[in-house]
Amino acid sequence: MGVNAVGSGVPSMGGVDFSGGGSDPRLKALEQKLQKLTQEKKQAVRNKDEEKVKQLEQEIENVKKQIEQLKKKKQKEDREDRDGTAGEPGVPAQSPAPSDGTLGEHVDRLA
Repeated sequence: MGVNAVGSGVPSMGGVDFSGGGSDPRLKALEQKLQKLTQEKKQAVRNKDEEKVKQLEQEIENVKKQIEQLKKKKQKEDREDRDGTAGEPGVPAQSPAPSDGTLGEHVDRLA
C-alpha cells in the first residue's frame, strides 16, 4: 500500500518564511489562501486527480510569489522608515546641488 507523502502545514519556498502575516491584512489573506490551496492539493493527490494537482500547483506558486513580493515590499518600507530614507511625495530625499555655480559659496567661516 503506497502512500504519497505530502508536506504538512504551509510549504516553504527557498527559505522564505510564509507564516506570520503580522498586522498586514493582505499578507494574512494570501497566507490563508495558500493554506486552503495546499489542502485542496492534498485532496486532489488523494483522489489521483493529476489535472487538478497541476492547476493547484500553479495557483500555489502564484500565491507564493505574491507573498514574497509583499514581504519584500514591507521589508523595504520598514527599512526606509527605520533609516529615514523614505521620502514624502514631492520632497526630494537629498537637496540638489545649486545649478547656478554657487556650490560651496554658502559655507560659513568658523574662525
